[in-house]
Amino acid sequence: MILAVCLLLTCCAKEGDTVYQWDPDEPKASMAPLVTVIYGIDALGDRSYCDLIYRGVEAAAAKHGLRTMQLSPTSYEEGIGYLQSMFQTVKSQSDTTRRLFVVVASSYDDYIRQNSHLFEGNPYADLLYLETPEPLASGGSTLYLPYYGAMYEAGALRPAFSVIGTTVTLVVSNPVDPTVTGAAKGFADGFFTDYYSVENSWGEKMEKQLNTICLAEKAGEGYNIADSTALSILNEVSGTMVPICGGSGYTLMYLADITLGAYYMGIDVEKVSNNCFMSILKHVDRAVGLCISQWLSPEGMPRHQVLGLKDGYTSVSISPIIDNSYKASFNKNMTEELRRQIHEDAIRKEEAYEQK
Repeated sequence: MILAVCLLLTCCAKEGDTVYQWDPDEPKASMAPLVTVIYGIDALGDRSYCDLIYRGVEAAAAKHGLRTMQLSPTSYEEGIGYLQSMFQTVKSQSDTTRRLFVVVASSYDDYIRQNSHLFEGNPYADLLYLETPEPLASGGSTLYLPYYGAMYEAGALRPAFSVIGTTVTLVVSNPVDPTVTGAAKGFADGFFTDYYSVENSWGEKMEKQLNTICLAEKAGEGYNIADSTALSILNEVSGTMVPICGGSGYTLMYLADITLGAYYMGIDVEKVSNNCFMSILKHVDRAVGLCISQWLSPEGMPRHQVLGLKDGYTSVSISPIIDNSYKASFNKNMTEELRRQIHEDAIRKEEAYEQK
């Protein structure tokens, strides 16, 4: 047996020269915990929500000494293939390497819920499913960052920029995903709440108008559109654009800048542009980093977490470079006391909305 082992560890050429001899100091394959992220179709590179998740995961990996694998499928079928491989790994895992699988796209919802119970029998594998308001029935954890509150606050602040009118167009990815419908509802509720009266230069009250454009009809769709489609959408926008549509939103904002098109409100990214006077931000990078730290802790991740405006994981930011006419319009209609009241109301409204 000793001879056999020696033969396995030392190989010689025909002439007798040693080709390979095992080195006890040779680095071994890493057994560090592995975080694997599975995104929606072509989601990475959106320069907003999914890219924030990517940065959050990589920052957590650098902090805790983890390995990462980030997968962005080019089709729904490829995404399902990644999920099948994930569940097969969970069922047949024979080592003790800790693995966290993070699933980002709602288009996989049915498949995830049908198979998440497989995580219950594996002490070394965990699932984090983003972003759903409904916990999984068994196995895995869920995280939800409601946008209702921040959108309510932004909607209530929007008419204060009366110099650019009081007409808004929401561009939503689809009318199905809870994160999208909650955000759109929050903005509309805040927009039509009369915290103050906005008048034009003739002293006449300005009426508010809200339009909606849907990019797709099915869950998980409408987050990635071609430049030509985006240009057509921009031609349909009336007044200020609020793009609640992930990567499609970044395309719309980018093209609005280079074509000197519609004024817009930045979503998931703090844009520095003369066309963008306000941004609504979801700090999902920090939220994912929090979940990874929890996963590594003795207590583990909670089964379900909701982190919104009250917790500081969503926020509203007024652009630091808006010109003086924007500032004068906003300051005329908005006092610090009223701004504080709107923020507090938005927190209460979000809690009430999420309890329904």
